[in-house]
Amino acid sequence: MKTVQWYLSASLLLVSSLARAQNLTLEQLIDKALTNNYSVQSSKLDELKTEAQIAEVKAGARPQVNLTGDYKRYLKIPGQVIPASVFGGPEGTYSAVAFGLPYNLSTSVQATQPIYSQSLLIATKAAKASRDLSALQTQKTKEDVAYNVSATYYNLQTTAQQIAFLRSNLAATERLIRITDLRRQNQLAQGIDVDRLQLSKTASQTQIESLQATYNQLLNSLKYLTGTPQTDSLQVQTAIEESIPVAPGNEYTINRTDLQLLDQQKLINGLEQRNIKAGFVPSVSAYGVANSSVYAIGGDNSYIKNLPGYWVGLQLNWNVFDGLARKAKLGQKRIDDQKLDVQTRQVRESISMDIANARNKFLVEQQNLTTNRGQVALAEKVYTQTQLQFKEGTVDLTEVVQAENSLRDAQNTYLTTLVNLRTAELDWKKATGSLISR
Repeated sequence: MKTVQWYLSASLLLVSSLARAQNLTLEQLIDKALTNNYSVQSSKLDELKTEAQIAEVKAGARPQVNLTGDYKRYLKIPGQVIPASVFGGPEGTYSAVAFGLPYNLSTSVQATQPIYSQSLLIATKAAKASRDLSALQTQKTKEDVAYNVSATYYNLQTTAQQIAFLRSNLAATERLIRITDLRRQNQLAQGIDVDRLQLSKTASQTQIESLQATYNQLLNSLKYLTGTPQTDSLQVQTAIEESIPVAPGNEYTINRTDLQLLDQQKLINGLEQRNIKAGFVPSVSAYGVANSSVYAIGGDNSYIKNLPGYWVGLQLNWNVFDGLARKAKLGQKRIDDQKLDVQTRQVRESISMDIANARNKFLVEQQNLTTNRGQVALAEKVYTQTQLQFKEGTVDLTEVVQAENSLRDAQNTYLTTLVNLRTAELDWKKATGSLISR
């Protein structure tokens, strides 16, 4: 255990460029992402939009005031046909007469106040339920972002540690090259032995360059997830904690946003059904009208007259028959309700599967981590002894290279197991809905 910790510490010192960049922890990256991530910002804007939609629905319950105006200039006043007897003419005959003046101006102000509307009451409740739905959608977006940030961060940590281990091995290979070259000069080794070590050195350098490119890609992904511009620098902590997380217990609480979203959608769907049924119920509104009609004529006999009018009333609106449209809409909503029930059962089964898989993966990787830690210590011991034997001339170069490769494989396996354990813990938190605090 002490040997492994020393090796990790020594490896980190060899990657000074990475060590200087160890600043932001995973928790800090998640906090940054939950504030600056573009998907989270978009979800928050959707919440604001929902509030505006709620205000729109509430406005339907307030008084509505409309102002209308109409101006007419008759070039020829329309006429009417009336019995001539009205003006003393003979019975059975008719005359065409034109009533009115050529200039007409009419203005009207009408105020309407809904008194009873069941649809409006239900629509208000549905709008408020949409607020909760929008908040849950934002929560779901945050959970997805937190998961993606964590998974990317763990992969970045693994890549950084692999680079550190390779550089440590590279330094050991360079020492072997110097020793072997001295032995060759003393005719205790062959030139091909040095060439083999040079090939091993070149392979390590190539692998380091490839891993460095992967590291940069993962770092760019973290920039994107945390809302950091690609042109800005992002400094993260790359050291992997060796502490083993607590194994998942048999008793746990499921707090999945997926289920809450489905429950809220089911609630809204029920309110929409009630709103459709409310269309069978009449609505009543009160209204008041103020009207002004101005009639005028120009010329020598100019004349102008304003005739105001005021009245109030009650208006009943009742759609007695709509061609069975409401029935068809209700049928659609009932089908949507059945789909939500199926989706709920599907999500519950998926959650059960995710929890079982995460627990099994955690327990397996936890056992593997203990085993692989011992393998690293053993491989390091064998490699150290092989180096000493090589210096003494009791083993050839092939055994040194084999020991080096075995150590590298043990190190990589250990790191892979460690990140798999963290990923299993992450999957467990996602499955139980405990990724981020609410």
